[in-house]
Amino acid sequence: MKRTDLREAILEAAQQLLVREGYGSLTMRHIAQRAGCSVGSLYLYFERKEGLLFALLDRAQERLAERFFAPEIQSITDPRQRLQALARAYVDFGLTHPEAYEVLFMLHPRELASYPEERLEQAYRLLDPIVEAIDTYVQQHQLEMPDVRVAAVAFWSALHGIVSLLLAGRLARLRLEVDRDALIEQAIRQAMGGLCQRMRPKNNRTA
Repeated sequence: MKRTDLREAILEAAQQLLVREGYGSLTMRHIAQRAGCSVGSLYLYFERKEGLLFALLDRAQERLAERFFAPEIQSITDPRQRLQALARAYVDFGLTHPEAYEVLFMLHPRELASYPEERLEQAYRLLDPIVEAIDTYVQQHQLEMPDVRVAAVAFWSALHGIVSLLLAGRLARLRLEVDRDALIEQAIRQAMGGLCQRMRPKNNRTA
């Protein structure tokens, strides 16, 4: 097995075990067994499981960034359409890569306590395309919004909610049998509607 292939196999094994068993139960020996390599080989790539966790976080960020900064999205000139495309890309990322999504957005804060600050800051910047699309829309239409970044986080929260529900299978457990694609589109429309409600014309001084 090539070195790059082995490293990827190790990361995949660690990610699966992390999601299924939790960080506290994760051991280097268990990861090596899952990846089909020796513990010694694993240590050639990662000295401890903390480094593995950081590598998983970095990889998940890169995968989401690839979707957000894809040419087909960045080339959309209309900010509203670009925001809708970003929303769909985010949901698709979560449903296509559920384990990477859980690593990136659903780990307990204590497991991120030693994650380097500069890399954590990079994770926060993943919201920038959403912030920029909202800000561009506000500027183009001469609108006012109290805090664009707060609006972006609220928009993201709505998307995160629907992804989390679908990944956890909550709707099926509650016997809420609905068309998944229609539900996603409705959730995006409602998130967009929530944004529009926060926008006011610049000459409206009653907001």
